[in-house]
Amino acid sequence: MNIGNGTIEVSETEDKDWINNWKQFFKPFRLDDTIIIKPTWETLSQVNADDIVVEIDPGVAFGTGSHETTKLCISNIKKYMKQGQRILDVGCGSGILSIIASKLGAGKIAATDIDPNAVTAAHENAGVNHIISCDSMEALDAKEENQLAILAGDIITDEVFRREIGEVTYDLVVANILADIIIPLSAVIGENMKPGALFISSGIIDMKRDAVREALLKNRFEIVEETTLGDWVSFVARKSEI
Repeated sequence: MNIGNGTIEVSETEDKDWINNWKQFFKPFRLDDTIIIKPTWETLSQVNADDIVVEIDPGVAFGTGSHETTKLCISNIKKYMKQGQRILDVGCGSGILSIIASKLGAGKIAATDIDPNAVTAAHENAGVNHIISCDSMEALDAKEENQLAILAGDIITDEVFRREIGEVTYDLVVANILADIIIPLSAVIGENMKPGALFISSGIIDMKRDAVREALLKNRFEIVEETTLGDWVSFVARKSEI
């Protein structure tokens, strides 16, 4: 490789709070006809009577609601989730999908992430949205007012953690991650799903579409619907009844 002269230059960068500087560009926006995403530090000038307002400060976690993959997930949650269903949110990031599911009428929800910073952000965002969260499955089921458990762990590689969050428990699982994670996840997530339960996956770039579809079918899921937005794909798949 020709690296040219290999010259090293030194320059000074303006001293700014880069961790928080991006917030000036994150403004409230309407996700669809009924859902408004509002940064916690912003105010809303107009809200309709039937609007669902979701307050979010993602911190260093993923999930402002503006990305195509998140929009695909939310659209499918609204379409397929039924009132009172038990939900599992894998790779919850800021907690935005769990919070929206709760506001749409879900029952008990478990959210997981491998990043402790995301777990912290999700707890904080749940509180801002007046959703009582806890940090264990025992606490979730022990008290009626606890609607959301947020836990740090790796569902794919940690069999003990998979059992901890509940075997054959969930009516709907949502994972807005990446294709290369969804593929191995599809091999194990069925352990946590009721027969006939739905698995909504997103974060799949178009070039990975066929690989994810093949993995879902191999792991005894039936493809219910495939939706796209821009270069991104989301699958809704049903676990085998047998």
